[in-house]
Amino acid sequence: MMQANFVQAGGGALAVPVVGGMCSPMPAVLMCPQPAVAVVLNVQGGVPAPILNVQGGQPMTFPGAVPIMAGTQMPQIQPMQPVASVQCQESSAEISSLPPTPSASCFTRTTTGSTTASGSSFGLSERSMTPVLLGNLPPTPEGAPQVQGRVWQLCQKQTGCRRVQEAIDACSSDQERNALAQEMAGHVWEAARCPFGNYVLQRFITLLRPRDCQFIIEEISSQGRRAASQLARHRYGCRIMQRLLEHLRHEQTMGMVDFLLKEGLQLVRHQYGNFVMQRILSHGTPAQRHSLCQLLLIQASDLATDQNASAVLAKALAHVCPEDKRSLANGLLSQPGLLLAMSKIRHGHQTALALLHVLEGEMLAKALDTMQENLSALSRSRYGRVVLRSIPALSAVCTDLPGEEVAENS
Repeated sequence: MMQANFVQAGGGALAVPVVGGMCSPMPAVLMCPQPAVAVVLNVQGGVPAPILNVQGGQPMTFPGAVPIMAGTQMPQIQPMQPVASVQCQESSAEISSLPPTPSASCFTRTTTGSTTASGSSFGLSERSMTPVLLGNLPPTPEGAPQVQGRVWQLCQKQTGCRRVQEAIDACSSDQERNALAQEMAGHVWEAARCPFGNYVLQRFITLLRPRDCQFIIEEISSQGRRAASQLARHRYGCRIMQRLLEHLRHEQTMGMVDFLLKEGLQLVRHQYGNFVMQRILSHGTPAQRHSLCQLLLIQASDLATDQNASAVLAKALAHVCPEDKRSLANGLLSQPGLLLAMSKIRHGHQTALALLHVLEGEMLAKALDTMQENLSALSRSRYGRVVLRSIPALSAVCTDLPGEEVAENS
């Protein structure tokens, strides 16, 4: 930052910082913490002139300066107060004087003069800064930022992706929303794996009409036969797959689901893939649910205690048809001790609860007898106590637990 030396009203020397380039088309704004000096000048002209802008009317000469203030004397400058925030606002209005600096203000850039064909200033063009009260600024439209033509560029950054999502929500018609979505064409695969772009893609899938999302399906499919399973295993891509299964028509996602089922046993164990397989059970066709249930039956006993696959089993017991529920329940109960083992672990107790809600008649009575015989072991386990409290016939035993253990699980 440059400095300019001035004479204070009392006669002492004062070094004032210069804000702006002394050789640029912008004005040099000299801000002084004292009430003595506050000068605005343009240094590109080359005509020497005095500027009367000091308390007491002492003239000061600035070689090569062209004054841009009208009149021979400026109003007395009041002590400058700290400015809370500074904003720049474009304006085409000309100014003839510099009003006293308000306590809460920002600067507006004003432009006059000629421009070249390329838009750059030349010749006698002048730029100056004038204070504008923050309260007089037009409010920024919430939820409707101007993002058209820059959707892909913005959604690759954290703040930009939020602006795009606000713009999507602010669209007044499906046509406007679809026009923004088309700017993602050619970038779907990259956006699906982007930490910020995936949120924009999810919003489009959620709010667009299913037929307007077809280009997303096509771009994913163009990445190869395993594209769907690759996204299902991806930290961000799995979210895109879930939204597609939730909001698109079955005929649109059928091809992808077929490829997912081919790797079903691997995906149900995957830390991200298991969420996609759960969406097949909750939003897929009856045939797709049945196919996945048949896969689960093959390794039901191993999957029941897996930290990821156990959640898929619980979802299956809640959403498949009654016949498949019974088949899955029989497969789980056929393994001695499996129900008790599931009940005592974090990733299995929800599956045990789902299984108990499915059982009926003789099968339910047999399962309850088994748990009654192992009350002591279940009571010593945090998740075992959760299962006991969820069964009306066995919840009474929980009142005998120590107070601190009951509080732990309440």
